[in-house]
Amino acid sequence: MYGYVVPDKSTLGMSDYVLYRSFYCGMCCQTGELFGKLPRLTTNYDFAFFAALLHDYSAQNVVIEEHGCILNPKHKAILQPNPLLGRLAATNILLSYQKANDGVIDGDGVKYRVVRRALKKPFRIAKQAYPEIQAAIERAYDLQRKVEQSGVTSIDRAADPFASLLKTLPDLILGVQTDDNLKGLCYNIGKFVYLADALDDITEDFKHKRYNPFLAAYGEFTDRKSFIAAHKDELEFCFNSVCGRAQACCNGLRFSQSYSLIRNIVFKGLPDKAAELLRSDRKLKNPRV
Repeated sequence: MYGYVVPDKSTLGMSDYVLYRSFYCGMCCQTGELFGKLPRLTTNYDFAFFAALLHDYSAQNVVIEEHGCILNPKHKAILQPNPLLGRLAATNILLSYQKANDGVIDGDGVKYRVVRRALKKPFRIAKQAYPEIQAAIERAYDLQRKVEQSGVTSIDRAADPFASLLKTLPDLILGVQTDDNLKGLCYNIGKFVYLADALDDITEDFKHKRYNPFLAAYGEFTDRKSFIAAHKDELEFCFNSVCGRAQACCNGLRFSQSYSLIRNIVFKGLPDKAAELLRSDRKLKNPRV
């Protein structure tokens, strides 16, 4: 995933901050246990949210302990291994490999070849353990490529394959049929990530003549700042609509230990990230939470 689904630190309570970081660090440590040290670098904030969401939804027992790790010896709260965390770590490896492979196909530079090579063995292990998850990811990326190659001008249609993948993953990871509110929340989180990444990459996509849903929908481009200014109302409506639908689905879910953390991300983090994208005249820096 990409790093656009983060909490609003200014309104995040300390206990929720510690909880969020424990999911992030737990994902990192679990990835190291299952797949080796280097793949731990695939750990990202978006999947920390996904981990918090699915642990809460499934009422998975959450055990948090304080200790250091090889990447940071300073003691901190870390979610301890459990079967769900293992499935989440494997899914993140599968998604990270697919993203790297997609980058290689698009000719996006040597970095994707390096990442794909580094993840080759972890990918094989994760694929063998969860073939149904990898099959869903492959189908979604194949459909995404076909949609983009067709030059579709509908932003909703362009975002649908990745959003639908995120909608499908909870059932596959949890092994049960989840309810419509969880599916709807994950769909709109996926749509938000796809569109945020597209707007963030718009200058590079224009320069390299790559498909971008906003360029396909709105046409002429000179620079990012002018493009956003010219289409500000449409872009705001697009992101506000996605955030609104995610929030409506979130309201339909019952949470326990991660209630205020999840609401902070959905009701504050997403709109704040959209606003940051719309006022920035350059690609955003990697977030730090």
